[in-house]
Amino acid sequence: MDRLKRNLQLAGFNIAALAGAAMLLSYVNVWERVSVASAWLCMLFLSGALLIGPLRRAAGQAAPANIYLRRDLGIWAGLQGLLHSYAGTVVSMNQSYIDAFVNADAPPLNATVRYELFFWSGTGAFVVSLLFIFLLLISSDRALRWLGVDRWKKFQRSAYVALWLTVLHGLAFQILEGRYLPFAVFAVISLVVFWLQFRGRRRSA
Repeated sequence: MDRLKRNLQLAGFNIAALAGAAMLLSYVNVWERVSVASAWLCMLFLSGALLIGPLRRAAGQAAPANIYLRRDLGIWAGLQGLLHSYAGTVVSMNQSYIDAFVNADAPPLNATVRYELFFWSGTGAFVVSLLFIFLLLISSDRALRWLGVDRWKKFQRSAYVALWLTVLHGLAFQILEGRYLPFAVFAVISLVVFWLQFRGRRRSA
């Protein structure tokens, strides 16, 4: 598929999903709705991008360093991740929102454990945002030519770190909000992604 056409389709999908979330989700604040929707979209695109190589290897096909579909999905994952970071910051930069996450002594977690989850998941989110910015900066053909395939591919593998931190960040906030069905869905998606990656790499070994 032509890259321009594919990215226009991805842009349309993203806009429709975010608009639908802004109108339909039950959160009071619009930015909170955008934050939740962009988080799930980021996870969807990042998982899809990182599964392409392992699935191709598992099927006995070649998995070259540069696959445009994988790169395009990664770009949209990064954009959604940065949108989530911004929207989450807009939402969370007030005391009442932080109190709802941290100071509520809701069982089975006391305030100290909730604070640690909030702090470390927020720190992880900041690191992921920096990784997304870095990955977006090297996502062009010019960067690929300048760095060379081997070095470019090594840098691209930082996307796996971004995925791990994204998963931990997402699971922590599902626990803080007491949303155990989304927690289960998030955990299952994560396990499937990691299992398929492991299987694909074993097939290629």
